[in-house]
Amino acid sequence: MNPRYERWRWITFGVTWLIYATFYFTRQAFGVAKVALGDDSRVSLSREDLGYIDSAFLVTYMLGQFLFGPLGDRFGPRRILLFGLTLSVVAAVATGFCTTFLGFIAFSILQGVAQSSGWSNVNKTMSSWFSLRERGRVIGWWCTHYTVGAAVALPFAGWMMTLFGSPGTDVDGQPRIVPYWPAAFWGCATVVAVVGVVAWFLLRSRPEDVALPPIEDYHGEPKSLLEEEIEEGEVAPDGSWKLVGDVLASPTIWMLASSYFFIKLARYSFIFWGTMFVAEAVKSDPFTSALIAAAMQVGGVVGVIGCGYVSDRVFQSRRAPAAVLSLLSAAAIMCAGLWEINDPYIMAGFFFLVGVFLFGPDSVISATASMDFGTKRGAGTATGIVNGIGSIGGILGGILPAKLTTGGNWTALFAVLLIGLTISACLLAPLWRTKPPTA
Repeated sequence: MNPRYERWRWITFGVTWLIYATFYFTRQAFGVAKVALGDDSRVSLSREDLGYIDSAFLVTYMLGQFLFGPLGDRFGPRRILLFGLTLSVVAAVATGFCTTFLGFIAFSILQGVAQSSGWSNVNKTMSSWFSLRERGRVIGWWCTHYTVGAAVALPFAGWMMTLFGSPGTDVDGQPRIVPYWPAAFWGCATVVAVVGVVAWFLLRSRPEDVALPPIEDYHGEPKSLLEEEIEEGEVAPDGSWKLVGDVLASPTIWMLASSYFFIKLARYSFIFWGTMFVAEAVKSDPFTSALIAAAMQVGGVVGVIGCGYVSDRVFQSRRAPAAVLSLLSAAAIMCAGLWEINDPYIMAGFFFLVGVFLFGPDSVISATASMDFGTKRGAGTATGIVNGIGSIGGILGGILPAKLTTGGNWTALFAVLLIGLTISACLLAPLWRTKPPTA
């Protein structure tokens, strides 16, 4: 074991974990702020307007996945990630000054571009530092970034709004704190800026950038068939359009992407509308609503770690079985949403279980499996494609809740999520026995 190599591996693990965790601060700020926008007389947005703003973010986020995945393969993920972090800070700060629908749309689009640089490029970085045999376990722990990040970001944004709020009264004339919604954006932007500075000093795209051998040489592992063909001149090198074409031609990548469409539909419905669902059902303030909704992210920590271990240890690096079983469980849990939940503790338990069974297959499909089947060289492109197609589902996750919950009735939305998650499991089922190709 090389102490210097190991040190750089875990620095990379930590920095990429921080980067993606803090992306969720600026990503989720609007989901919390929308609860308090009605208290600002300068802002006049309907429920459907809020859905359109979410969708503006998600459309550009989806399109950016197809751009920044290949760009990360060509130019290196470090450059792309630093660009994305900087742009995210700028967009969040600017959003805090918005009062018009078009202003929110414009800076949501900018935030979508910034956020789309993240997933494929943190995955590209990790695939260069961690080998196939350890990815299920390592990526399971690593994928806690977006569960922990979101779990902390939600109450943090709510706390910032309350901290800088002003005294006021509710509809019954009782005293309360009127949340200051711009503080959610500015506080979250500060967190992302700090992590951007850390990334500037510590992030390296691959072992070769610090004079270390490739991870396969270090671990003595066989290279993927695709990488051996590259060395023999049969396949184009990193970032080339030929390699992009090879990834696009993989039926497995498209099966993963199709399944991920429905997972993201469900996840983003909860991300963008979960806090409002809690506020309307439990009649709680923004901070409490965000705290209850954050239970999903806590459950997600359990889900991503557990699903990674099960796929490695029980199913011998086959990713589909663990994902299929979790998705069917998540679909069953959606049945609870068909009935009214107004107890805060039951609501927190519901969100926790959603996180356990939704975030596990999310991480396995969008990270581990995409790395495995895209290979180290095409990992950025593969994860970009899978996450890009999935983000089309995410777009619906932004707009469907606004359309289906008019009048405060959420039953139709949970029925759609139940059906979608069942379809997602069925799409993965043909991959039950499939393993990544190795020499």
